[in-house]
Amino acid sequence: MTNWIPDLSTLTGPAYRCIAEAIAIDVRTRRLRPGDSLPPQRLLAGLLGLNLSTVTRAYREAERRGLTEGHTRRGTVIRARAEAADLFGIRSAASAASVIDLSVNVPASDPRDRSVAATLAELQQEGRIEELMRYQAPADWERWREQAVKWLAPCGLHTPPERLVLCAGGQHALSLALEACGTGDIAVEAFTYPGMLALAQERGYRLHALEMDEEGVTPAAILKAARKGIKTLVISSALQNPTGATMSLRRRQQIAGIVQARKLALVEEDVYGAMLPQADPPISAFAPEHCFHVSALSKTVAAGLRFGMLSVPAAHLPHFARGIHSTHWYLSPLAVEIATRLISSGQAARRLAWQQREIAARNRIFDAVLPSYAPHRWLALRGSAQAAAAALAAHGLIVMTGAQFGVGTSARDDRHLRLSLGGASRAGLKRAAQLMRELGML
Repeated sequence: MTNWIPDLSTLTGPAYRCIAEAIAIDVRTRRLRPGDSLPPQRLLAGLLGLNLSTVTRAYREAERRGLTEGHTRRGTVIRARAEAADLFGIRSAASAASVIDLSVNVPASDPRDRSVAATLAELQQEGRIEELMRYQAPADWERWREQAVKWLAPCGLHTPPERLVLCAGGQHALSLALEACGTGDIAVEAFTYPGMLALAQERGYRLHALEMDEEGVTPAAILKAARKGIKTLVISSALQNPTGATMSLRRRQQIAGIVQARKLALVEEDVYGAMLPQADPPISAFAPEHCFHVSALSKTVAAGLRFGMLSVPAAHLPHFARGIHSTHWYLSPLAVEIATRLISSGQAARRLAWQQREIAARNRIFDAVLPSYAPHRWLALRGSAQAAAAALAAHGLIVMTGAQFGVGTSARDDRHLRLSLGGASRAGLKRAAQLMRELGML
């Protein structure tokens, strides 16, 4: 697509950053696709009336963000993994004032909460900071695991501390669980978590789509995959990303029974489970010898702590004991101490309760009738989702299409948008809802 010209009308800040952000926006809305060529730098500079050095700097910024790469014959092209890189990329602060970005799932932030700062001050007063900059003794990790177990118990997962592996966030936990399963064929939701798509691209996993209904993956879909010889599943039972589906207790028990009977390995991605005030136990609680349970504080308490928890079946514990350097050694002891103090003091529970109230209020901006604790909305459209996303992007509102989460044929002709409710302010969400109503999408 050498005739691509960026729309800079809604972006503010230095021109080179605006061009790089425009590339990111068009990757997200699929105006730019992997393998597309960008215009030569001199040509684009002339078309935009900018210095060549500005466009050169913009292309370098896009490459730094993992969106583009140089090609010997074709110049600058969109990378094959550009979407995955942008999903986890940091947005340019320069464009924040003019763009409402609902594309990346991040928790809402309470500007009045000072619990993390107070915990750091407490550690400073105790003289513990330097101590936490060193390697930690096994007894320290045991103490931290015990606190993590207490966090999981109210969610219905009662796992012994020795079966809990502390990780550098939920994505790290998912990665370790799949390594332990040791297979290249993995059955996942027809519309699956972006981190799973990124891992598949990085490691060459072959993903097989599982049919879904309003509760998520169906038992029939799992049986069908098992008959094909697939032994590893990655699914979510609560507030599934991107659809927001939550399984009933009966569905969870049915799936647990199939996993046990068929001797499958289930990786339960459960980073949102704590958001539900009265959640049923996870699938892992009913089939602990066959399930890896992935949880984290990133989506519910504090994103920057990167504190994840992986409950491991007993049969796999020797694997993790041998690979200790790839598990909790990735974690900063300072971050772990902050996280576990927030848990033991009750501050983590208070931050979670605030998150529940805030996300419920944000959902009401889009639908006053249907209450929800889902931090993302799955919006069905009558027409093309790609066209709708492009129309919204032209007005400065960035969302994801269902196709960007689809596995195999699930992405074909899908008509959904996913809206993440945590990244923008309530005022920004109100502007987004108003725009979508004006365009006939709500």
